[in-house]
Amino acid sequence: MSNNEFLQGVEYPHPFDELAIALAESAARYVCILSPALDPEAFDNAGLVGALSALARSSRQTQIRILVSDTRKLVGHGHRLLELARRLSTSIHIRKLAEHPDWNGETIVIRDRDGVLYKPGGSDHDGFYEPDSRASTQGHLELFDELWRYSVEDPDLRNL
Repeated sequence: MSNNEFLQGVEYPHPFDELAIALAESAARYVCILSPALDPEAFDNAGLVGALSALARSSRQTQIRILVSDTRKLVGHGHRLLELARRLSTSIHIRKLAEHPDWNGETIVIRDRDGVLYKPGGSDHDGFYEPDSRASTQGHLELFDELWRYSVEDPDLRNL
């Protein structure tokens, strides 16, 4: 698969998880992840943690923002991305999103300003992958930034 190939009908959680890793590995400045519960099947894997860790350590300007609505499983069962965020708290931020009228439970991974992996809300929909689309990425980034403004820090996500 070439890096600038548009893929429709991406199954979740596999190969969605592999495409999320590909976006994170190719990021230069930032990655944004929006997910209802940061599903372990898609997001709790060594490849993604390694890619985000390398990005976070590559420059002081890099930033990784993760938005979730349900943090109970993250805290209760543990999650590699939560552990990474606790270790690299200046570069990786996880926040909690309450209900918001513009969010329909979709899962989105955004790389820089030109790559996006998206799954509509509801488990019966496949996603799509656009690793080289500024237009598509911009719309998703605007939604993410809007939701980020309404998110809050969850005290349960801090180090104990």
